[in-house]
Amino acid sequence: MVYTALRTTLVLTLTACLAAPALAADDGKWGGSAALAVLTASGNSSTQSGSVKLEAARERAAHDRITLKAGAVYARSDGADTAEQESASGQYDYFHSEETYSLYSLLLERDAFAGFDYRITGRVGAGHQFIRTETDRLDGEAGLDYVYEEKEPEAEDFPAARLYGKWLHTFREGLVFTQDAEVLENLSDTEDLRVNTLTALEVSLSAHLSLKTSVTMNYDAVPTEGKKTTDIYTATALVVTY
Repeated sequence: MVYTALRTTLVLTLTACLAAPALAADDGKWGGSAALAVLTASGNSSTQSGSVKLEAARERAAHDRITLKAGAVYARSDGADTAEQESASGQYDYFHSEETYSLYSLLLERDAFAGFDYRITGRVGAGHQFIRTETDRLDGEAGLDYVYEEKEPEAEDFPAARLYGKWLHTFREGLVFTQDAEVLENLSDTEDLRVNTLTALEVSLSAHLSLKTSVTMNYDAVPTEGKKTTDIYTATALVVTY
């Protein structure tokens, strides 16, 4: 039931991301991106993998911002599934000044190979834009989550503290490096710590097309039984911006 709801939410979010530019209002302009990566191999081994990420955002300067995201990762090797991950989220930021904002978001996730059927996260917090120059951007966020997850061996819900940072550096026009880091601490069980990082380098090929190479690391200090603490994903994707 919830798995079906997650799939439905993912589809709706994907649709919203694609449709957002057509919904632009006079007081705010929508923009977004779509990234697609596909890998196949045959011969001594048979491998098929792919990922898709979509994002749409509308920002009214010094007022508010809406961000919609959706993504999926699938992999199959020698006839067996090796990765199956889906996520969808929406976030609303309200700016109290040009640099400081409060945030409210909802995140739905599924990762069959990490040992949880689904995870639903409600989030509130505050963010600040520390640096805004021609070459560098640095943002930070802090807040509280409430998490419900269907995880082996049983479902659980708990409050969590969150810290997040994002650094973006432009080496030259069309060559951008980004580093994201997120720390999530279960306030009901302090041994349950999760850390997510994303390291990426993006090179522009044209005005609306670029090539992006990224490494994603997901660490869970208390994984489900029989699972490893760390998952690492690498991807090279074509990114279309609109």
